[in-house]
Amino acid sequence: MEPIERELLRRKGKIVELYRMENNTYKAFAFEHFDTDDEIVGVGESDERESAIKLALQDLYIELKNTR
Repeated sequence: MEPIERELLRRKGKIVELYRMENNTYKAFAFEHFDTDDEIVGVGESDERESAIKLALQDLYIELKNTR
């Protein structure tokens, strides 16, 4: 599946990279510090834009909690 659109957003103090895919689903990647080598990433995927963002942020918070 290829992305057809990309956005960079700031939500709740985090950076979210959002892709709209060919099949009109969304894939989101949430970062605490964008574009660093040791970055921890949260991933979310959904048919709805806001749901993908929410899932990515939730996943990031879980990953951050598990690594600290």
